[in-house]
Amino acid sequence: MTALACAAAVTAAVLCGATPGNAAPPKNPSDSQLSAAQQAKNKVAAQVGTLSALLVQATSKLQQLTANSQLAEQKYAYAMSQLNDAKQQAVAAQAAITAAQKQLDTAHTALDNFVRNSYISPDESAGPGGLLTATDPNALLERGDYLRFVSDHQLDVMSQLDKASVAKSNADAKAKALVALQTTLTQQAQAAFNAALAARQAQQSQQAELQRQQVSYQKQLDAAKSNLATLQGQRAQYVAYQKEQARIAAEKARQAELARERAAAAAAAAEAAQRAANNNSGGSSSGGGGAVTVDNPSPGSQGGWTLAKGQAAVARALTTLGTPYAWAGGGYNGPTFGVNSPGTDGWDDSQVFGYDCSGLAMFAWASQGLYLAHYAATQYSQAGSYHPSAGNFEPGDLLFWGLPGQADIHHVAIYIGNGNVIQAPNSGSVVQITPWDQVSGDYYGATRPLT
Repeated sequence: MTALACAAAVTAAVLCGATPGNAAPPKNPSDSQLSAAQQAKNKVAAQVGTLSALLVQATSKLQQLTANSQLAEQKYAYAMSQLNDAKQQAVAAQAAITAAQKQLDTAHTALDNFVRNSYISPDESAGPGGLLTATDPNALLERGDYLRFVSDHQLDVMSQLDKASVAKSNADAKAKALVALQTTLTQQAQAAFNAALAARQAQQSQQAELQRQQVSYQKQLDAAKSNLATLQGQRAQYVAYQKEQARIAAEKARQAELARERAAAAAAAAEAAQRAANNNSGGSSSGGGGAVTVDNPSPGSQGGWTLAKGQAAVARALTTLGTPYAWAGGGYNGPTFGVNSPGTDGWDDSQVFGYDCSGLAMFAWASQGLYLAHYAATQYSQAGSYHPSAGNFEPGDLLFWGLPGQADIHHVAIYIGNGNVIQAPNSGSVVQITPWDQVSGDYYGATRPLT
């Protein structure tokens, strides 16, 4: 084969080898399809964003309503403790009434016996003439010698009678007042709890509906995102396909040009050899040619407080770990049965023997002679006057949650050290240790007891 034939063969091979593959081009979505998919995705995303904002607001409101129901529970617990005190006072008042009535009856009997005995068997020192001449006991009582007799013998029967009458009257009045107080406290506490519970349940229902809508719109958003991503992927594949086709065409042209250059060089060399042969010079000539290469790139201590007292209160609180939460339960002497809280997790807490948050604080600090009310809001100022800032807590400090004011405090826990508190969280749970900054999002402040 001549050099020209070889060059022609090389050119044909290069041209044939540079032909693009026969695979069909990928699908190319139109600009209008991409725009419509983007708008659909943006619309649903806006709806999801709106629902997310509403859900955040609903969650925040639910947290506040939960705090309100906890506050109502604290008020109820406080009212129940006052009611219990009132009942104990009523029992004491009834005992006083009974004692006063008994004393009154005794005084009446003593007076009757004295008058009768004086009339029947007068004492000589009373003046026999006056006693014997009295026509009846009433006349006897009007006689001066009778009065002297009472004075001489230091008899204060009438005085005892008056005192007994006054005592009975006072006891009756106190008992009536306590009964009225019992009724008022119970009604007020129940009304506060019912209102908080109704608001919380309504908010829970609203939040559930928002969550349902959000799930539905989130599914639509996911579908819209998937559709947009599919179209964008198809467009990206098509653009990449076009770039590859352009690269192949450019490579084809480069290889064709290279083949032409090689063919021309081969033809020139063949022609020179032919001329040399025709000259028949008897000599030899040689010609050299180098292969054409393409380089590839290389890869290339205040008040009565002491630390010991705070640690002692913590030690007592730690003995309650694992004790069940009981709605309005617990006190100075330990756990008690709770109170039923209809419509909440505490619906059967009258059968639970344990503590609520303020009951646990009462038990812990009673060991150090501090007797707190069964009410977290009251405990904030009642426990002490020094309120340490976050980062300056000491063991035994009481930490409170509730916004915006002290009257809205709904929860209390006891700081035990190392950033942790011991607390009775809610019905269905138990007394437990928790990082103080993870108890609730509405931290109010702290109090150092006995300061």
